[in-house]
Amino acid sequence: MRAKAFFSSISRPGILTMVCLLVMLLAFGCKQKKEDVNGDDQKKEVGSEGQVKEFSFDMHEVTVFDLASVSRDFIRGQTTMCNDRRGGGKYPVFKSGKPLYGSIRFRGSPAGSRSSGGYHFAIDEAGGIGTGYDLLYFDRNGDLDLTDEEPLKAMKSPPDGALLKYSSTMQEVCFDSFDLTFELGSGSNRAIEIMPRLMVRNNGRAQLSFVATKVHKGRINLGGAEYDALLGYSYSVGTPFDQPGCVFCLMPKGDPQHPPRWWGADDLNSMHVIGGQYYRFAATPTGDKLFARLYEGALGTFEVGAGARDLQDVTIQGSLRSEDTAVAVGGGLKDGFPEPTKSCRLPEGDYMPAFLTIKFGNLRISVSNNYHADGKPFGHSSELKVYGIKIRKDKPFVLDFSNEPDVMFASPAKDYSIKLGEELQVKAVLIDPELDIMIRRLYDQQQTRVSLDPKVLIKRAGGEKVAEGIMPFG
Repeated sequence: MRAKAFFSSISRPGILTMVCLLVMLLAFGCKQKKEDVNGDDQKKEVGSEGQVKEFSFDMHEVTVFDLASVSRDFIRGQTTMCNDRRGGGKYPVFKSGKPLYGSIRFRGSPAGSRSSGGYHFAIDEAGGIGTGYDLLYFDRNGDLDLTDEEPLKAMKSPPDGALLKYSSTMQEVCFDSFDLTFELGSGSNRAIEIMPRLMVRNNGRAQLSFVATKVHKGRINLGGAEYDALLGYSYSVGTPFDQPGCVFCLMPKGDPQHPPRWWGADDLNSMHVIGGQYYRFAATPTGDKLFARLYEGALGTFEVGAGARDLQDVTIQGSLRSEDTAVAVGGGLKDGFPEPTKSCRLPEGDYMPAFLTIKFGNLRISVSNNYHADGKPFGHSSELKVYGIKIRKDKPFVLDFSNEPDVMFASPAKDYSIKLGEELQVKAVLIDPELDIMIRRLYDQQQTRVSLDPKVLIKRAGGEKVAEGIMPFG
């Protein structure tokens, strides 16, 4: 009625003029909206309400040693142990009386490699035994002949941050870099520059790490916030960037020293809250494009509870992992870590703890997924993983430690026997068998974080005490 009365007071020419103006404005608005969307090739799949669902960002290579504080995330390198056993093939004449030998099978697929058993190497001391390892022979062509390889020399001045400088290290040396070409999928082969780094421990054990010297970097804008995104390798080299094994880092422009640090945050398939919404990331196999996609699924509530206990001060923080993603648990990030909270909203799915810290009155409890099996330390099968934390939109999941705990003996195995005089190692872990959660730490907050590691007593069948001692959690 209000619109009818309004138009009745305007003459026919005036109405025609207004209709023309409205048509022009609508046409201009549609054109302007279309230009806003299509003028930026970083935006795709605009929803019915104009909300962009997917973003695409260009990535370019930069040197890992120019990344300052975050470079350590990318310079660990794929590592293999060295030994004094010469493998098959031909070797040069060494100056050292104790050359080091080894091989490396890169997790990526080297292009045209003839080395089905990995790449062999040997490390020599040019000045003779005791002068320090400074020559690396690496079988780049995979023909098991190191005599035709030009040795890589020790760097006199390694780049800043290239040396890890652990206190347990007796010698650490970086060798000249070399290029190795990998298959990155979709018919794309790319040369990756690799820097070998030798670390000899004080106990004499030696390891050689292969560090990819370049990472992919791009500036992204999401949810009104600006980030520098980094994509590279840590414990692997040469895998396509759209597969697991790469390291992903989101550095806030206003706080580059504190990227997300919760367990799983550096996985490319992890989900991050930006501007109040969840985003998931992906990349092209070559790493030259990064994609951010808005999560549009349902959310559910995850909370920690006291159960039947008379407790008021109960909080939780950390992260959960599902089969294909990871999410932070907390009330927001501070210095890259989730803040304690009693409950939070998470994407629907089935999860297990990656690492959670729970304040339970005066107790501080740390839990993770159980990676042990009965009689097998670190022998938990991936097929048997329990994703027992069910996040659903219609029912909160409450973690209240109401399940009956159990003790699992990761060592020894059932029916394991030893000879008289031999040492028997006993390794027990405290678990929640229903959720397959392992208790990692248990502290008494009232006594300045005193660990409550259990005291274990071992007796014979007849009751005679054999041994006792403190057994740490996990």
